Amino acid sequence: RVRALLRKDRRTLADALCEVVGLQLAPPASSGDVFSGMDAQARLFGLPWLGTDDWAKYPNDYINACVSHCTQVFSVLAHYFHLRLPFAISKRGSSLFIRPNWREVDAGEATLSIGDANRASFVVGLSMLLYDVAFMCHRQGVRVPVEQIADVVDNLRQAVVVLASRENEARQRLPFTLDVYAVVQEVLKMYTRAGDADSGAEAEADAALRSQVHDVLRRLHLCDDAVDSVEYEDASWAII
Repeated sequence: RVRALLRKDRRTLADALCEVVGLQLAPPASSGDVFSGMDAQARLFGLPWLGTDDWAKYPNDYINACVSHCTQVFSVLAHYFHLRLPFAISKRGSSLFIRPNWREVDAGEATLSIGDANRASFVVGLSMLLYDVAFMCHRQGVRVPVEQIADVVDNLRQAVVVLASRENEARQRLPFTLDVYAVVQEVLKMYTRAGDADSGAEAEADAALRSQVHDVLRRLHLCDDAVDSVEYEDASWAII
């Protein structure tokens, strides 16, 4: 009876938390312009989340608003769950940044605010943010497949709602095996044209973006060739 009462209380708390941070499930769809199908998408504070859509077709300001909403909600939940995350978010002025959260290692940072000239850094930064979200879900006993890594609203909501359905001691304690580079590949799909009908110019642009993303990963020491080519005083840091 006590466990049943606790589950009921946790469900009330979970529902209230979802309401406070604006984790809204998708309403019925409608039709219209580039933003038309977004009526059927999940929302953060009322703002439709882009999901796995083609992010390149949306204005930078809208993308930045979505990511800003995501970081606010995620920061609240991470604080509530008392988590030390793989990547740390910071803010300077109106711009958001994210960096590896390993102690005493200065690996640089990537941006979470996209502009006209920093798409590669943003792809890596967004990948790090989505990796953090998946890590939080894992600690709550919710597995996020890499194919669903961009479904942020659903993922965050699951991490909250699970408070009501599982006991703390029953949460999954399996190793967290998600690979950062696999997340980067998923995010790249949202900014590259993988179809057979690509023009030569589009294919060149996609190849250039992939190369730039890899350069950012190397700068942040988040890919194998960068790890292999750098000597670390703390060998346990080179874990990716």
